[in-house]
Amino acid sequence: MKKLLLFLATCLSLVTTSFVSAKDVDYNIRLYWGRLTLNKDNTATFQQDLVYDFASSYNGQYVTLGSAGNVPKGFKINSNPEVKAYEVNEQGKLTKRPIKTKIEQLSDGYRAKVYNGGHSGDRVVLSLKWKLHHVTTIYSDIAELNWTPISDWDAPLDKVVLTVKGPSNSLAVSRFHAHTGYFKKQPKVTQKNGNYEVNIEGLGKNKKLELHAYWKRSDFAAATDKSSKRLSKFQALEAKIARRQKFYPLLVGWLFPMVSAILILISIVLYATWKVVLGQRKTARHMHLFSPPADLSPLILSRYVYDLEIQELSPLKTKRKRYDLGFKQLIQASLLDLIDQGKLVIADDHKSFFVPDWNRLESYEKRFLIFVYGDNKKTMPIDGAFDDYKIDKSIFKGSNETEIRRRGGDILHLFENRMEKLDKAVKNKISSLSLNDIHRERTGEEKTQLILVYFFASTAMLFAFFVGAFALIKGYWLGLGTNLLLLIVASLFLIFYRRKDDYYKVSSLLTQEGLAIKQGWDSFENMIRDIKRFDDVELEGVIIWNRILVYATLYGYAERVQNYLKVKNIHLQNPQMNTYLEINPSYYVGQSTADLSTYTSTATSASNFSVSSGGSSGGGFSGGGGGGGGGAF
Repeated sequence: MKKLLLFLATCLSLVTTSFVSAKDVDYNIRLYWGRLTLNKDNTATFQQDLVYDFASSYNGQYVTLGSAGNVPKGFKINSNPEVKAYEVNEQGKLTKRPIKTKIEQLSDGYRAKVYNGGHSGDRVVLSLKWKLHHVTTIYSDIAELNWTPISDWDAPLDKVVLTVKGPSNSLAVSRFHAHTGYFKKQPKVTQKNGNYEVNIEGLGKNKKLELHAYWKRSDFAAATDKSSKRLSKFQALEAKIARRQKFYPLLVGWLFPMVSAILILISIVLYATWKVVLGQRKTARHMHLFSPPADLSPLILSRYVYDLEIQELSPLKTKRKRYDLGFKQLIQASLLDLIDQGKLVIADDHKSFFVPDWNRLESYEKRFLIFVYGDNKKTMPIDGAFDDYKIDKSIFKGSNETEIRRRGGDILHLFENRMEKLDKAVKNKISSLSLNDIHRERTGEEKTQLILVYFFASTAMLFAFFVGAFALIKGYWLGLGTNLLLLIVASLFLIFYRRKDDYYKVSSLLTQEGLAIKQGWDSFENMIRDIKRFDDVELEGVIIWNRILVYATLYGYAERVQNYLKVKNIHLQNPQMNTYLEINPSYYVGQSTADLSTYTSTATSASNFSVSSGGSSGGGFSGGGGGGGGGAF
């Protein structure tokens, strides 16, 4: 008893606490101390001393010992183990506890269920002594122990100490190995007083500890089980396990990740090749053009050069796609373009627009004003853009489901119908201008190249995912970390490839003529962006400042150009444009455009509105059988 108490006190001082919960019982197992003693007649005793710390009330503990798997022929567990329980006080003194034990026969072993209930804060030592028969397989040269004493514990074991004493005190002609799997740090095995001792700092829930050892045949008096020799096969098996314990972590932690990395690199090379094949070269940022390549209205320009429709840019479409132009900027620039042409006039009160002569408007311009301000309004409040699509979230309160869906559907239909008519009118105008089609479809080679890009990146991502999941199951954190990193990298590249793919789907591919035209507009945009860098001499040729302001608004640089005009004290030739600069209608139109996102979102929700009804073990072992587990209840 003193020896047990001293050992327990020493081990407990080295162990940290990590509680687990099982059916409302919180506990941890601070120490598993096992002692296997082999006898010459091939029987054995197996002593288990288990230290439980409880953080809740409990009814007792249970321990299993099994005979599953590859156990020697004739292996048997005595069904009546000796069971004792002790309570440990704060001074470390052991006090024997009264218990009631129930031994349950399982399909492959026994379970000792010990009833000794208690309360939170208890520390209990459970001691079991099992008698085993035919523990080793006796060959003509050696007796082999291939046994798994730990396999199915319901809680992690904070510290494991297991000693094995052979039938003799000599260890000269014997070998001992302990295994916890290929991906775990192998247990420390030492020789002490003629015994083998295994020490493990932390063994996870349901993790295995397997013992594989041999002693010389002459140490046992029992009959031979098999007349063949076993030593060379034993050594070969352990050598194989040792090699795999080095190779498998290398495979999962480094070699497989290298495969994923190579697949990612291949996808990058293929993507670069795909970009070359597309031939969609970008205009250098230092190239500048000081006047627009053509006098095109913003709506015509966005459709003809950038292949963008209002329907694609509208708030009904996803906001995650990348476009060369923005919806708000296109609306603001189109209004400013009409003001510059004198087709739209700012009223004297500076609060509204009006059209002096509707007959002067092109068909698409009429459709545009109807889309923004409604049908044939004599005056259009500057801050009233998109009021026809206004819908308040209060519609969801106090209205029945049918009315909500009808109202939301009506607004969406009106919005989509006007957009469709506007896009059709713009397309018809481009046709009437006899402009060449500067966009093209993808070739078969380009499609195949992109499929390969996706294939290699996706394969890398899936491969890293499955290898990482395997590493997680095995508790191999290096393998998990490297594969998780590559999983993230592959995912990011896939997102990047998809964004580029979407960009070219939206903007279409340009022909050689189209590339030349777009290069001119890109150079013009560069000039607007860099306008503050030029001196007055360089900008003398830029005499149509009102048109510059229209395109600056379209490209999102309106404020930059307006500030430049103020600093240089430049006044526009068109009085309406000067008025525009003074009252800044773009602010109100921009605010209305932002509100439009809310309107369309609410309308979409309303059109789909319905009342909810409510509702609501791997490798690294030598194949030994047995098994053992336990927990608390």
